[in-house]
Amino acid sequence: MFFENLTVDRLIIHEVHRRLDDRQIVPPTYGNQILSLSAEAMDFFRERVVAALGSNSQSMQMAISPLVAGCALEIAADLLVADDANFIALSCRYADKLTSAQSARNIPGGVVVVFTGSAGNPARRVVGVIKAETHSGFRHTQTLQVQYLKDLFLGPQTKLFKIGAFLYDGSAPRSTMPAGWQAVIYDKQMSPKNREGAANYFYESFLGCAIPVNSAQLTRRFFEGTREFINATDVSDERKADLLTGLYTYLKVDQSPTLELATFSSHYLDADMKDDYETFMLAKSFPSNAVAKDTSDIQGYLKKRRLKFSRDIQLSAPPDAFAELIEVRSINVDASGVGQTWTQITIRDRVRDQE
Repeated sequence: MFFENLTVDRLIIHEVHRRLDDRQIVPPTYGNQILSLSAEAMDFFRERVVAALGSNSQSMQMAISPLVAGCALEIAADLLVADDANFIALSCRYADKLTSAQSARNIPGGVVVVFTGSAGNPARRVVGVIKAETHSGFRHTQTLQVQYLKDLFLGPQTKLFKIGAFLYDGSAPRSTMPAGWQAVIYDKQMSPKNREGAANYFYESFLGCAIPVNSAQLTRRFFEGTREFINATDVSDERKADLLTGLYTYLKVDQSPTLELATFSSHYLDADMKDDYETFMLAKSFPSNAVAKDTSDIQGYLKKRRLKFSRDIQLSAPPDAFAELIEVRSINVDASGVGQTWTQITIRDRVRDQE
């Protein structure tokens, strides 16, 4: 666990603001001193950070992008060796970078918490940056009066915050960065099935990180991209059902350990679709070479194939049963020759049960 035994030696906050209606930047409001928290407050802060970054479902180790001058990792390296005065000045650069990265008008402002410390065993130096949105709430006094507070952040119920943390093991000199460094982000918008749900502006534009690509993510990208291509293709519903059945068969039934665009298109697509399909998938950043098949991120999708119709009519079946027992046929004229669009479904089995 990266963040066990987290200690924090310096901490400061700044504030970033939502862009104006014309998308002009509102300069951040800088903190001017290192904060001194009570022991109870520091324990609470550490617990929040460790719980978030230790979450397997909403935190992830990131790939660090190639360094550029003034990048977030370079600032982190400077912060670790800065004296207190320089720490305050350098931390302002994170507020500036986040303000610039929040290019969309709908991204809210919030508090930027910058801290340094150490964590893990053996201990590694840590530089953390938190973007936390504020919210309102009440507190009662000892005389049971009520105070309204509108600038609360990082409370137990607060879900609107993101953390980026850089860890340095001290093994490599600065000239070889990012060697010796690791990056971890926490984002509530991320989920185990949707790692790419994390806010791009935060981890990429602001922190200079990228989501590492593994076989499971590439397989998911193949599934989603191919399904999107088939659904957008101008063919009959009957043919579309056949193509989707081919996709499920290729992913679940086919025993090949790899996925490849050319293989799928030659086996399951019409000849006049191949070029458009491969161009479409390459634009989705799916490689043209074979990749290892790992369906762990799409297991839920592969359990059932579903057809949906109006008035909440649905047909679902395991992909292999769908391919073997179900036939879908589009009907464009009725028995009298009048134009209609409906679907004829043939299931080569008798009814086993019904409710």
